[in-house]
Amino acid sequence: MSKENEDIWVICPECKTKLKKDHIATHMKHVHDKKIENFGESSIKFLSEKSLKQKKSMNISIGTIVLIAVVFVVVILAAFFILSGSDGSNNSGNSNSIQWLDDYTPAYSVGTGSDNFWINFPVDSPSAGQSVQHLTWITEYLKEKPVVFVCHKTGCAACTPQADRVKALREIYGEDAIFYDLDNPFEGYGVATEDILKKFNEAFYYDANGPPSYIAFTGVFTLLKDGGEVKIGWHSWEGDVANADMENWIKDTIYYYHTNSED
Repeated sequence: MSKENEDIWVICPECKTKLKKDHIATHMKHVHDKKIENFGESSIKFLSEKSLKQKKSMNISIGTIVLIAVVFVVVILAAFFILSGSDGSNNSGNSNSIQWLDDYTPAYSVGTGSDNFWINFPVDSPSAGQSVQHLTWITEYLKEKPVVFVCHKTGCAACTPQADRVKALREIYGEDAIFYDLDNPFEGYGVATEDILKKFNEAFYYDANGPPSYIAFTGVFTLLKDGGEVKIGWHSWEGDVANADMENWIKDTIYYYHTNSED
């Protein structure tokens, strides 16, 4: 068998199998029960060993390129997720805090007046000076973040502006504080869930003016130092609070919480 024949391959005109030239006659006889002589030379496609090696090499090269591309994409995606996960890690995932907390100066401090965070009931309250027995859902959530609530009734035109004001601020600071939208709708505007209704009624415990209570009714709760001890600081309002003032109170609750929650 000549080296020349060993290097020449052909494709079977019947089943398209690749065979060495020396084997094509035997293949045609035993597989297809035909003689190679019955086929014209033009019907048999010749492939050299060199062309086969080139095709094999090309297939390997394409496979290698695809593998490299897949690895590259995986590495890029992994790096992206690692970097994304690290953003804000020093602030417990609180992305909003990064922007302003470090150089923020609070607008309000601890005291007993209308412009103070209170520890006990404030000076003008019917319960002035008395200690506050904070509601369980306030103290539980203060273990995680400061708390803001607004009590209102859908269908109440007078309390809608304050409710909308607090809900708009929730869109800005919702990652930094726990907001309660305590909506107890008027008849025909929906029904509050049992949990919301319970919290709605309980929240008026914090009405420093005493009964009767008016809506919208808003409260903020944070952690403050009083006499060197970390305590719950809070404030509440009946009716509207100016936009800028409401935002300052919420920012203060966040600032004080982050300042004192580790102590």
